[in-house]
Amino acid sequence: MSASRAVLPFALLCLTACATKPPYQARLADTQADCVERFESVRRHPLAVLDAKSRAKAPYVEFADVAQCLRTAQGSTALALYAIDEASRPAQVDISILPSPGGTFAASAELLDARFQRIERHSFAEFTHRGGECSLSLFLDRAGPVYLMLVPDQDQVGKQESMIGSVNNQMVVPAGPVMFAVNHGAETQTIRAFMAGGRLKVTMRPEGSAAFSH
Repeated sequence: MSASRAVLPFALLCLTACATKPPYQARLADTQADCVERFESVRRHPLAVLDAKSRAKAPYVEFADVAQCLRTAQGSTALALYAIDEASRPAQVDISILPSPGGTFAASAELLDARFQRIERHSFAEFTHRGGECSLSLFLDRAGPVYLMLVPDQDQVGKQESMIGSVNNQMVVPAGPVMFAVNHGAETQTIRAFMAGGRLKVTMRPEGSAAFSH
């Protein structure tokens, strides 16, 4: 059997696998198991200044993978807690949410002090929705917050946004010695649901430097 014949079945298998790959669906964090009852027991993700190259390479992660359940008298909630490197300040924290028809994380961002008391809160409505991301940048001064907490914004969860686009197709039609190009355009609509889960990226950069790009 020639090499080309041996490769063909493998290539067809790859094409089949790609074609049947299920669409992305956001996962929700577990608010029943692995719960803690004190803020001090919530696992923390270190947040330090990165250079531009490292920020660009930082991957998007599922909120469900970085969140933990906190159980209080008001009930259980999933939250992601980031410990801010105080030596890196002044700096800016960039929060990027990746929109998707399979679920967009409607995040609320809160800055906390060393006792986990709220200093400021930013709802999902304050995020900038532009193109392929929803983003929020927060300035941290030298004596600023100690923690960044991300939780689902319950005022936004369950809502949705509609993105209008267009698809253009061109068909070449031969007509004797000449050819004509026929263009056909159609409007498309993409619905993105705001959920209590989805993909996000959190990085920190020196004050005044450019935000990450993707």
